Amino acid sequence: MKTNQSADRIFIDRKRRKYYLQVNESTDFFTAKLLYRNSKIGEIKGAFNSPDEFLISDIYIQNNVIHKPSNLLIALWRLIFKPKPIDYRQNGLGTYLLQTTLAIARQNGLKRIYGSLTQEDINNNPNLIRWYKKHGFQVLPPSVENLKNSIYGISMDL
Repeated sequence: MKTNQSADRIFIDRKRRKYYLQVNESTDFFTAKLLYRNSKIGEIKGAFNSPDEFLISDIYIQNNVIHKPSNLLIALWRLIFKPKPIDYRQNGLGTYLLQTTLAIARQNGLKRIYGSLTQEDINNNPNLIRWYKKHGFQVLPPSVENLKNSIYGISMDL
């Protein structure tokens, strides 16, 4: 696999917000980022651990974003009115990042995708195990290929 940065693609979430997807691939690593108003809202990262396996090292969606003001007037308005942070979770963004990653993995002939779940992951998103199962992953006891602090491994044959 060569180093490759894809042209931005557009994704529209359940609330009709438009995001730009940036995908970066190299021989060893992969990232896909979702940008909204020039802010990174979500990202999936991983590594190609063998010719036919991909390790998800992290996937997250922001849940506490206040966007940078685009001009001085908006900055002053924000000082007065104190906008509430925006939670971008539960809008299909993580699913879109995962599906994009799975599609690219299949296009590159990978046979398996796997990762680790920690207690912190589960605390941040109690539905995470169900979410991975819904997308076809097996949730397994941790093994030597998982992080030391893993409480579960996830794996999917492609």
